[in-house]
Amino acid sequence: MDKKTSVIIPYFHNDAYISQAIESIEKQTRAVREIIVVNDGPSESSRAFLAQFSNRITVVEHAENMGIAHARNTGVRNASGEYVAFIDADDLWFPEKIALQENCLDNEQAIAACHTGTAIFKYELVAEEYCLDKPEILTIKDCLIDSHVVPSSLLIRREVFNSSGGFDPKIRVEDYDFWFVLLSKGHAIHYLNQPLIWFRRAGHGNESGKWQYIYYGRLQVLRKHWRVIYKTGGIVAIAKNLQRTLELASWRAPKPRYYLFRIMAAVLPSSQ
Repeated sequence: MDKKTSVIIPYFHNDAYISQAIESIEKQTRAVREIIVVNDGPSESSRAFLAQFSNRITVVEHAENMGIAHARNTGVRNASGEYVAFIDADDLWFPEKIALQENCLDNEQAIAACHTGTAIFKYELVAEEYCLDKPEILTIKDCLIDSHVVPSSLLIRREVFNSSGGFDPKIRVEDYDFWFVLLSKGHAIHYLNQPLIWFRRAGHGNESGKWQYIYYGRLQVLRKHWRVIYKTGGIVAIAKNLQRTLELASWRAPKPRYYLFRIMAAVLPSSQ
């Protein structure tokens, strides 16, 4: 059977867990075509660290640290597979992930990408919770509330990724923005309703857990896609998106900003 999937791992001194990520790729029940690690801001120490995997991965380097959006895009530019998958250096995959997702795209040519459920853990590989309640086919209306797609769970046709422009490095929440881009272009994103990735929540300085990342990042997406959002439900759709942004940011914000966000969210239409 042809090996169809190129796997992209952005790397910026993520020494603690990347070996586990690579091992989870190699343990797939269907082998991948290649593993591309993008060394985003190389140093002598990072080159020396990645050298231990030299017979298992392909390393592509940036001249300087450019961020995760650029790293993922660079990985895809160097990929040769029909499909592309992403995995962060601190996440892991269940063994059946690639086989099930390739079957999905092989059998449904109208589907541009698919993603999966998530098992969330901290240090030990024991799920503290599962994120499974997601729409079968993602719509812009669904994205008004939440991103739904975890990048480490995505498998996408490389041609679709390239024609859609890839991740926008100017947007903080580059993944959330990219789902809007795909949907705006009419691409279908399918959901496989089972946990096929392990998402690490602690011990690695997750930027997505900061209120600034959520608040300012989602506002950037709203400014970029407000016309598309408006078409789905007018000013109410925009208000619901803003309400959800304030709600999500408040959960991570310190006092008194927490109270400010909660008050602002309370005067807007509920996103639920």
